[in-house]
Amino acid sequence: MSNNYKMKKYEAICLILIIMVNKLILNVPYYIIDLVGTGALINLIYIGVIGLIFVLCLNYLFQRFPNSDIIDISEFLGGKVLKVIMCIIFVAFFFLVSYITLTDFANMIKSIYFDESPLIFIMLFFMVGIVVSNLVGFKSIVRTICLVVPFTLISIILALFAVYDEFALDKFSPFFGYNAQTTFINGLLNIFSLYIVTYYYFLMPLLKDSFTFKKVTTISYIMSWVLLFLTVISILTIFSITNDTEPLNSLYLLSRRIELGNFLKSLDALFILLWLISIFCYLSVSTFLINRVLKKLTNVSNEKMLTFSTTSIFFGLCLVPFNIAISRFMENVVYRYLIIGLIFIGCFMILLLANLKFKFKKGTYEK
Repeated sequence: MSNNYKMKKYEAICLILIIMVNKLILNVPYYIIDLVGTGALINLIYIGVIGLIFVLCLNYLFQRFPNSDIIDISEFLGGKVLKVIMCIIFVAFFFLVSYITLTDFANMIKSIYFDESPLIFIMLFFMVGIVVSNLVGFKSIVRTICLVVPFTLISIILALFAVYDEFALDKFSPFFGYNAQTTFINGLLNIFSLYIVTYYYFLMPLLKDSFTFKKVTTISYIMSWVLLFLTVISILTIFSITNDTEPLNSLYLLSRRIELGNFLKSLDALFILLWLISIFCYLSVSTFLINRVLKKLTNVSNEKMLTFSTTSIFFGLCLVPFNIAISRFMENVVYRYLIIGLIFIGCFMILLLANLKFKFKKGTYEK
């Protein structure tokens, strides 16, 4: 199958949702609460509005560059030099976030179910799947995502309802958290949780109809934010019964509390399976984007063949001895500032300057 497959509107929305689901699985809601405490709800509304304005700005700025991603726009703005720089940055970026994702989830699986098994065997399972999916083609990845997303969303929603009996307003007070500065100034850092914006920069050329870009980004953003908001509410509900230290996985703790009658108890194993497939889909998409960026950097004819090289490098990164303290630092600090600096500032400035250059060149030609 060809990797030139173009997504329909609902497929693109599902792709963005699977990315947000992975952020929920990997404790991002806990990091939000850890920074602003009980002010997380107000903080999420605050950054949600800012994020929505940001997405609407992206929609406007991308109008002049139909069928272009951030790499193409970088080349238009700064020529091959800027293109090469952005290619290298994004390849490194996707490798880093994929490494963080895989090591975190693999460590969770090992701690819960395979305590005696080497971590590298769990990672190899994902590597083989990533290679196969990318060799088969982007269409197969998208179709798998569309199949998995509804069930994954149901599992998360059930996990949210698991704490319904413990819901109490006093668990959300003080509503403004520690203080206004923490909630509204320091809390701006929580905009990193809207990581899905990263994929909007690469989405336009992947759409069957570029005119659906605005609807896809707006709908997927709102749905993703609602999922994040509901998950934070649920975690705050059980916050008083969790330890002061970071839990292994907040969403997993929620799933452990689900009981659907006498016949369906301890559904966490089924949910872990769904989340495992979700992580696999996410890593496959990231590998696909790495291949696509490398194709633009190297001008290779068949980007699928890059899969062997990218997964080999990825697996090499996973051979680095796992340290949970370093992993948590990368997730909660490095990852947070990297998203803000690269995605919300750097790429946005490139897109803005490219629009100014386009307007200037158009004005020059008209004269």
